[in-house]
Amino acid sequence: MPTYFPSRRWRRTKEVSIKVRLPEFAQSCLRMTSKDKKHDPNNRRKAASLAVAAHAFAFAISMVAVIVSAQEPDQSGQQPQVPPIEQADQLKSKATFAIYFLPGERNYDVNLRHQFGQIGVWIGGLYATKGSSQGRVGVEYDFQHQWLLLIPTLQVATNGAVMGSFYSELGTEYYGIVGYSRTNLRPFNNLTFDPNDSVQIGLGHKISSYDKLYAYSVIDVRLHTHQQDTHILWRHRLDDNNGITIDGLYKSGNTDEGNYIRNVGIGVYYDRPTWFWKAYYDPHVNFTGQTMVRIGVGLKF
Repeated sequence: MPTYFPSRRWRRTKEVSIKVRLPEFAQSCLRMTSKDKKHDPNNRRKAASLAVAAHAFAFAISMVAVIVSAQEPDQSGQQPQVPPIEQADQLKSKATFAIYFLPGERNYDVNLRHQFGQIGVWIGGLYATKGSSQGRVGVEYDFQHQWLLLIPTLQVATNGAVMGSFYSELGTEYYGIVGYSRTNLRPFNNLTFDPNDSVQIGLGHKISSYDKLYAYSVIDVRLHTHQQDTHILWRHRLDDNNGITIDGLYKSGNTDEGNYIRNVGIGVYYDRPTWFWKAYYDPHVNFTGQTMVRIGVGLKF
């Protein structure tokens, strides 16, 4: 049978009360009794009665101490409180506003997302000061069973572009990443800025309930461009209210002009319990000749 530590503490409290406090109080009364041995019997009886009363009073005090200590909550078995930064992952809604900086051009993007149980939906739009603006809606289903995470997604844009994809994780502490996406080849504003018609392959390690390290490659498998984006991401909890994700990017492949390029970029996502900001440096964005800097802020609620 297991040993219940609170009971052991109560017994120690009782023993201390009796062995320390009770004798000091009672001995004074017993000394009075010994001094009164030379006096008449009435005084001795009074002293003896006082000693008995002292014992009873001290015993009552010790019992009160035991009862009070028994009523104190035992926090040894309580679960530690989840830090606010980790509770933020459970919030259902997210609103994001971003600015995309290109040479001589700024584009603006807004996105609103909400989670209805296992179903996530979003609506957003890109306003381009030069070029074509685009609205979008999307829906996904999050299926989680033990070691398997599977997320199929469907997105539709106002220019008639359609994109279907799925993302999966296989494993627990260590897991594999497998994904696939397909479009109808119309221009589509993908928030990840990775190749759209592609496969995704990677590996990950969950260090803690918040921290993780993972890497994956997104590889074009349809247009024969040899385009490939490889990401290495580290997510880390700084303290109870702050978290950070660093995204290192390596890209290679043919640009729209037919030039084969290799380049690196970097992104930072700073997380708070109810808001966040992010910034990315992305050379040869979408495998064009332009470099894009993206800055965004958002709310979680």
